[in-house]
Amino acid sequence: MLANLSSALQRIVVFAPNPSDTFNADFAELQHIFPSADFTVIDPNQTAWLLSHSDTTSLNWGEAVNQLRRNQFEAAIILTAPGYSPYTLGYLCYLAAIPIRIGSSYEFGGQVLSHCLKPQEPFLQQIAHQT
Repeated sequence: MLANLSSALQRIVVFAPNPSDTFNADFAELQHIFPSADFTVIDPNQTAWLLSHSDTTSLNWGEAVNQLRRNQFEAAIILTAPGYSPYTLGYLCYLAAIPIRIGSSYEFGGQVLSHCLKPQEPFLQQIAHQT
């Protein structure tokens, strides 16, 4: 499904669930999987407000989409905490015309994610296996 992407992708945005030693290890693994890619990691606090379901927090979708488009990302990797859906960020990336949107979910989300991996094994191991 993701075959031969590791050498082709140059600009990848990564949405991180939280700052931790685990994320640092995961990010090092991503750099190993995609050795020539330029990564942009979205700050976990920014990710939190993008994922917020609160009525008091409103997302300026137009600005968020435009910001992502300006960066001309080729792929988005959406790392969510267990129990959180990748589809809000996947949809944002879809609207920003990011062609490859990778996330992990048990639910079906249409084509919001171009590559939806079931959370049966560690997410990054699935990406490595598929590339």
